[in-house]
Amino acid sequence: MIKAASGFNPHLRKQVVRSLWCKPHLKILHELVKKKLIYIGLPDIQALDIKEWLDYIEKVFAFQCSIYNGQTIEVKILEEYLKKLELTNKIKSSVVYIGWMEDIVLGKISENGYQFNQSDFFKIYNLDFCNNLRTPREIFNSKGKRIEVIHKLDLIDKLLKHQSEQEDKGANFIMYLTVNANTFESDDNASIKTKEIRKYLKKIDAIRKPEVKAIRQIKAHGFYHIVRCFNDNGFHAELLPPVFYHGSLYPNKEKSFKPEHHRMMTFTILGTKIKKDESSFVQDAEVFLNQQFIFANDTSISCYNDAYINEQVYNADVIELLKNSHTYNNLWT
Repeated sequence: MIKAASGFNPHLRKQVVRSLWCKPHLKILHELVKKKLIYIGLPDIQALDIKEWLDYIEKVFAFQCSIYNGQTIEVKILEEYLKKLELTNKIKSSVVYIGWMEDIVLGKISENGYQFNQSDFFKIYNLDFCNNLRTPREIFNSKGKRIEVIHKLDLIDKLLKHQSEQEDKGANFIMYLTVNANTFESDDNASIKTKEIRKYLKKIDAIRKPEVKAIRQIKAHGFYHIVRCFNDNGFHAELLPPVFYHGSLYPNKEKSFKPEHHRMMTFTILGTKIKKDESSFVQDAEVFLNQQFIFANDTSISCYNDAYINEQVYNADVIELLKNSHTYNNLWT
């Protein structure tokens, strides 16, 4: 089996997220728009998400770095696979931008000579990050001086800006945004102005188990920043319950290199263009934050019952959650 370029080895929990959580959403979106969907994201050289969702994909815009953690990545594996899909008429077209997605989307030329240029309305965003929204990408000059810092939120903001410029080419899309709770860094709670979110952060501050608190801090900060980012670029945003799963193993340096799982979380954002003279949809932050996570194990998904906090239980039916959303009922149909 090909090792993932990110260093996160394939495992059943992630495949469950792709097949049992994401794929039913894409089937519904495909049926609504009555055509195949345009994908942009980080599929890794294995392209496991593209393989799983292929029935619903028309075009692929992929990003892949050529070096990760000092190791050279065989990007040609991804390029050759996508080219094969084109030649067999499985997809209409594809492009692989080699380099860091942040750099290329924010204007730099890719290592293979491409400049990012969006002329389609993307329907599937798969932003599968190895860290979190606040983790900086530091860029240094030839003398080792730091000249620029880019955060994942800067990337998302730029992607949505490009999306907003696609006039009359589409209105609705889904963004899957995966972050690593093990990399949570303290954020400035004072920057969050929403009363319900500040109340929630104060509530979970009493949790004494760090990893239990961290993933909920990311949920709260993610909700706040994602909604603002979407609204600032002219899109409604509604978040479905976040999916929590145990990622691949890593040696925890803080625990004498004891093998532990990365604690991963996927946000699912339903995006819709805000029409002229229309107010942005305001999702109930208190309901979103106090619900249980969706939990993906090796075979299925369910609500996640955590012994350290009392959270609202609901029916973890993937199709029902989407079709009961405000977005589906009031903006998409």
